[in-house]
Amino acid sequence: MGRVKRLKPKGRLVIRNRKPNIKGEVAISIMFSVNRDVVCRATGVYVKPEQWDSDKQEIVGHKEANRLNNKLAVIKRSYESVIEAYEGPLTKERLSRLLDGNLNDEQKDPKKVDFIQYAVDYNRVRFDTGKVGYSTYYNHGLYIEKFKNYIADVKKEAFLPMPEVTVELMDAYKVSRMKSIGNETMNKELTPLFKAIEYAVQNGLMNTNMLNVSRNGYVEKKQRSYTGEVEDNESSVHYLTREQMARFVALYSEVKYDRTREIMDMFLFAFHACGLRVSDIATLEWAHIDFANSTMRKMLVKAKNFHEIHLNSAAIQILHRWQDKGYNPRFVFNLLPVDFKFSDKSNQEQCDRELKMKIASKNRTIGQSLRAIGLKIGVEGFNLTMHVARHTFAVYALNPPINMSLHLVSRLLGHSSVTATEKNYAMFLPETLSEEVERKLQFEDYNPLK
Repeated sequence: MGRVKRLKPKGRLVIRNRKPNIKGEVAISIMFSVNRDVVCRATGVYVKPEQWDSDKQEIVGHKEANRLNNKLAVIKRSYESVIEAYEGPLTKERLSRLLDGNLNDEQKDPKKVDFIQYAVDYNRVRFDTGKVGYSTYYNHGLYIEKFKNYIADVKKEAFLPMPEVTVELMDAYKVSRMKSIGNETMNKELTPLFKAIEYAVQNGLMNTNMLNVSRNGYVEKKQRSYTGEVEDNESSVHYLTREQMARFVALYSEVKYDRTREIMDMFLFAFHACGLRVSDIATLEWAHIDFANSTMRKMLVKAKNFHEIHLNSAAIQILHRWQDKGYNPRFVFNLLPVDFKFSDKSNQEQCDRELKMKIASKNRTIGQSLRAIGLKIGVEGFNLTMHVARHTFAVYALNPPINMSLHLVSRLLGHSSVTATEKNYAMFLPETLSEEVERKLQFEDYNPLK
């Protein structure tokens, strides 16, 4: 059987100093043990040494034994209730401050809680409660220390308030560490940090959005063409019905937060801009837009080929709205920093990796809002994502009343071949092909039986 220790320390009443005072009495103290360290507090109760039963932890043979024992019990319960109410991991210093009543405000204010120390403490708690063995505990401690050194280099101090633990920070840390380690090692180093994030969310010290980081923030062992973006394949073709799309548009003016409306803008632009992928939404620059001719010209991130399309009036209106916002002089939807570099002669592989991570991070954040919107507009059986906008465009374009040719849709989607488009959307073609044959391929002049 492995050892099992209490997560919440219990008090024990003891005589610490057996040297009597002038009255021949000794002080009764209450002692708590945490992580093999001892914290003691005086109770203000004094008795003669022979009047204390250490096994039963009570006063005997004293004329006021009942009253004094009741007083000790109240003191003990009072301290233990404070400890039980505290939801964070405990160290000797933290327990001492908690018993003195000067830790509660810090616990409630995430700005005063150091995430690094929190991760260290929680790692210790997991070891003390038998959730991890010593080797895991030891290695996790080393991984937290590496993160601490990174923060010290970046911030010039090794103190990281809870609100400053962000998706962007964790992605930047991954990019920094992966210059010298592989994906599998990176995931090992992230584990104690993600465990601490989950525990902080549970205790109200961190926004619930950070749960997505702890669950989906690990690096894929196999690098894909674009991390976090749904690939084109028949099994993942989810699209909005026209009724759902109408509800989406109606909801646009009703949402409470401007950021939600901005994310809806990105989805609508992806749809109106002929199914633009999220990677190309993120990397879209003002320099790619020709307002005079209503065109967009850019290099596609996934296909790595030059792409030019005409933008309809709805897409242009969205761009004008974002011009008025003035968020970013370079990137249209402000998903990348203005000084982001796409190429680096000294380390292009690292540059590409950083781009993938940044876009994947943004895509996860956008996805959270879209999932909530999807529920409001009646999406069932799949999550609303940016890639759904791409599929929705393709399905609408191929079917009535538009009935666009497969070849043109393929070009607008930026597919490398018509074969790829046909493979992805084969299930949506029969109705379109039948319509085309009925409308265009009658050849009445060559029918002798007409």
